[in-house]
Amino acid sequence: MSTVVHVALVPRGVNVDIAEVTSVAAALSIQVARDFRPIWGISATVSAFTDPSQVPVGFWPIYIEDPSNLPQGAGGVHLDNSNQPYSLIETGDHWSLDASHECLEMLVDPTGNKTQAAELLAQAVLPGHTASQVEYVVEVCDPVEDAQYAYQINGVLVSDFFTPSFYDPVATQGTRYDFTGALTKPLQVLTNGYISYLDPASGNTYQYRNFIGPNGQLDPEILNLSANAQFNDVLAKEALRPAIDRVTCPPDFRASLTDSQRMSLSSRRDEVQKAAKFRSDRHNVEILAALGKS
Repeated sequence: MSTVVHVALVPRGVNVDIAEVTSVAAALSIQVARDFRPIWGISATVSAFTDPSQVPVGFWPIYIEDPSNLPQGAGGVHLDNSNQPYSLIETGDHWSLDASHECLEMLVDPTGNKTQAAELLAQAVLPGHTASQVEYVVEVCDPVEDAQYAYQINGVLVSDFFTPSFYDPVATQGTRYDFTGALTKPLQVLTNGYISYLDPASGNTYQYRNFIGPNGQLDPEILNLSANAQFNDVLAKEALRPAIDRVTCPPDFRASLTDSQRMSLSSRRDEVQKAAKFRSDRHNVEILAALGKS
């Protein structure tokens, strides 16, 4: 029987409607219990709080921050002085996507150092990068993080995530490589996604990026993160993933949300709220009757 992790979703110095925080926390709880746990075997609760001082000891906080308070790359999962994980995310339109992303990645790898050995992905076999065995940093949302691959729970946008089969050596029919089915084979990085890996031969950490460039076309590239002084500085103080996040600035993965996705989210959110009000009104009548106050 696995241990249940308790996650806190809480604004930190930013004005966010607590009703929205509660709705997002409820959606993340459903995502973890219904979609994530059967695949990854990790159980968790996600609770909303109005203030960081209310979060009980033992909870892993996801702090909702004002973007102006976060330096570039400072978001993501970090470790505190007790080596316990916490996450920083930016507020803004559909911030639930970031919350889902960081929640799932924190659950899979709370230490920020987990790796998985596999062959170098075919997309990264470019000049100067031959096929070899590497160690991938386990970040279950990065290759499919763009909003176009996300899905909704009760009108709340949540992130797609890959499955353990993502690291399979070959593709097999009927295998699920990510939750939504966007991936068609293992070790695949979709539009505006990326993946980081350690090369045992050189000792360097690399990152394959499949971002859309300034010309509006995919512009894949491989970066040697170990050559970045900021990466090394953060790595000396924290874990591998915070160091990677600090030097990774992907395109705004919420910007690709289509008009049909926005309309669907809005419509679904209205339906959920309407149904909730109907039930609340009905329960109110029934409770008053039970109390003899009808």
